Amino acid sequence: MPGMHSGLDLTNAVLVTAFRSALLRQALTALLVLATLAILWASLREWRPGLVRRPAAGTPAAAEPEAAGRRLLRIGFGVLWVFDGILQAQPAMAAGLPGQVMAPAAQSSPAWVQHVVNWAGTAWSFHPVQAAAASVWIQAGLGIWMLAAARGPWSRLAGLASVGWGLLVWVFGEAFGGIFAPGLTVLFGAPGAVLLYCAGGALVALPDRTWRSAATGRRLLAGLGVFLLAMAVLQAWPGRGFWQGRLHGQAGSLAAMISSMAGTQQPGFLGRLVAGFGGLTVRHGFAVNLAAVVILAALGVGLLAGLRPASKPTLLRVAVAAAAVFCLADWLLVEDLGF
Repeated sequence: MPGMHSGLDLTNAVLVTAFRSALLRQALTALLVLATLAILWASLREWRPGLVRRPAAGTPAAAEPEAAGRRLLRIGFGVLWVFDGILQAQPAMAAGLPGQVMAPAAQSSPAWVQHVVNWAGTAWSFHPVQAAAASVWIQAGLGIWMLAAARGPWSRLAGLASVGWGLLVWVFGEAFGGIFAPGLTVLFGAPGAVLLYCAGGALVALPDRTWRSAATGRRLLAGLGVFLLAMAVLQAWPGRGFWQGRLHGQAGSLAAMISSMAGTQQPGFLGRLVAGFGGLTVRHGFAVNLAAVVILAALGVGLLAGLRPASKPTLLRVAVAAAAVFCLADWLLVEDLGF
């Protein structure tokens, strides 16, 4: 894709040094600002304690702690955003993200998707240091914000900010999650991993009252069930290369994906594990795809049981646990841990 590569080597010494200097300078600036705000806040509490309002005993803010589900999402996605910011700080990201990440994500998508991603990649290539440093601090900042703001409007605003940045990454970094490309399947991470960040942020942004009822959880699980049923139909659709371990003398769609992941640089035991599952898929492609279709459909039906609050929760609990196991197996054996 033209314009997607800056022409600089990924380990160019000048670019790496400039990137590290920018990160260090901005980190020192951020620490100085935070230290100043902390001193001002402590001084305000010491000199004018009456200006620091605290919720009175018996008010909803003081009586009701943060819902456990919301706290899990807020802290979990906060940690993930910080981790993503750390990964974004890799020296090769400054020059490598347009050509090594964005371009491959859009390679099999329609021309208009490639044009959109190409525009973003070209803009990044013109300002690689500034763009890479900004991405680091935006993602790390989102994570710290979500971890620090537990309640109130600032916490909900952190969730909305997570949604906004996640959508930008989904469009330009993941090429709309590949939903417009051929061979779409949930086994490869469709419709884009960053949409999970958007969903988590949207849930954190919900008013507190929505977390006081079980209806929110039931509807969320039911929606996930509908999604998995749709993915089961898509996985079973003929003519997409998933039913064949070999197609026209070459590996089928699923086997080819696994083989490409096994060939990346990684620890030997992990590469052998993924390669072994890829070989199994080549030899028994029909059986592997059939198992995936059946499991996806069964999980979808099981999660739809959440729409019936009067039903026994055993089926729903089994479906949630089975979905977690299936996703972990797919993340390991097909997506090769995703990074």
